[in-house]
Amino acid sequence: MTEQFLAYFRFNIIEISGLSLLFLFFIIQLVYYFKYYRKPYIYAKKTVADEGLYFKPKVSIVIVSENEVVSLRDNLPAILEQDYPEYEVIVVNNGSTDESDELLRSLELKYPNLYHTYLPYSNDRKMDRRKLALTLGVKAANNDILVFTEPYCKPVSNKWLKTLLKELTPDKDIVLGYSFFTKAPVFFNRMARFDNLLFSMQSFSMAIMQKPYVGNYRNLVFRRQLFFDNKGFASLLHIENGEGLFISQILNSSSTSVSLSQDSFIETNLEDFSLWRQIKRSYFTIRPYLKSTAPTIFKIETYSRCFFYLLLIASIVYGIVFQQWALLGFSALLFLIRLTVQLVTLNKISQYFYSGKFRFSLLVLDIIQPLYNLKFKSWLKRH
Repeated sequence: MTEQFLAYFRFNIIEISGLSLLFLFFIIQLVYYFKYYRKPYIYAKKTVADEGLYFKPKVSIVIVSENEVVSLRDNLPAILEQDYPEYEVIVVNNGSTDESDELLRSLELKYPNLYHTYLPYSNDRKMDRRKLALTLGVKAANNDILVFTEPYCKPVSNKWLKTLLKELTPDKDIVLGYSFFTKAPVFFNRMARFDNLLFSMQSFSMAIMQKPYVGNYRNLVFRRQLFFDNKGFASLLHIENGEGLFISQILNSSSTSVSLSQDSFIETNLEDFSLWRQIKRSYFTIRPYLKSTAPTIFKIETYSRCFFYLLLIASIVYGIVFQQWALLGFSALLFLIRLTVQLVTLNKISQYFYSGKFRFSLLVLDIIQPLYNLKFKSWLKRH
């Protein structure tokens, strides 16, 4: 009876090799979850809120808007009514043909800290209007501390500005803030929230380890002098979405901080697939120019995830066909352990970072997320 039982655990060289590779990718996956994806959550929970004295500089908030009258109407009041002593909001109306200008003029009557300027519409496709609009906003700013957000973004709290700037200590020049996507009843929205959560944890974990490599204008702070010291976007005019690459170029291990208190979060209304495509495009177009090793590090996670699932399926099919139940059992055990780690870890993280819960959909999202990104990259090459 014992020999018959032990016979189930005798593997040939092919089975040993396959199981060893499956176990290797399993370990790699756990390392990423515990070393990278969980790090921002742990960092955030260790941060103690301090309502005492802190640096309160005068601030200029810069927003570039193009035909976003509805977003401005819905979100701008939350930015203009922040619990912060002295700040101005500069909206650069980037050639809008809707009623943005009328809305901004009416809001200026109510909010004395609002100022807007206008970049005329042009059919010249060679002119990079967004870089020009951002430059216009920076030059129009009256203060040395610049905060950037987008018209389709809204702070979750009237303490957003105060909380975000707590991280701008005298030895820090840049603060990376978090932006999440609001829930919408369409599948791409769930996929986008999952993707944004993973990407945000990747970028924040690297910044916490003093290896920052990427940021975005949805929730960002940097000192105005950095813009002029680096000659603005002058060296990036030939690069599409080079304004995003500018952030990566000014990030510094010693002068970059992150703000992960929930009051500093920005919510991004994502009901339109084109907005998500635009956000993904912005990153993928600058990724080849990034000097950081971070993209390669997280490519390894993606590849190990794909190989894990491929080997898992192969092991299950092999185990059933050849009645190798021990191989089937080991494979299923590794899958269940990994899935449990994902469910526990990601749902704790997603709850804190306002990304919703991932339960029954987690497995599907985990498998198709690399496919979605591959689709975005292939679309980018065609356009």
